Amino acid sequence: MMSRQHRLIQLPLVGTILLCLLVGAYLVVWKRFSKAGPAAPISKHRVDTKADETLKYWTKDKMRDAKPADMPNVTALKRGKEHPRRPRV
Repeated sequence: MMSRQHRLIQLPLVGTILLCLLVGAYLVVWKRFSKAGPAAPISKHRVDTKADETLKYWTKDKMRDAKPADMPNVTALKRGKEHPRRPRV
């Protein structure tokens, strides 16, 4: 009688362990392959054109035919970023 009860307890335990291993393997694979590729670097440049010249250039026809610029790919902020501390008064 003791052997049958012991076997009934072991079967759910083995199933639970296998399920946990399967979920763990899934999470590891998901985390590894869900990383996005490197984002394009952001370029910065100075514009010396005056505002009046820009307003003259962008006529209604040019605005109608304009194509939107590609926006940078922004991902979530990394955790652990330190914020600057305020000086004590």
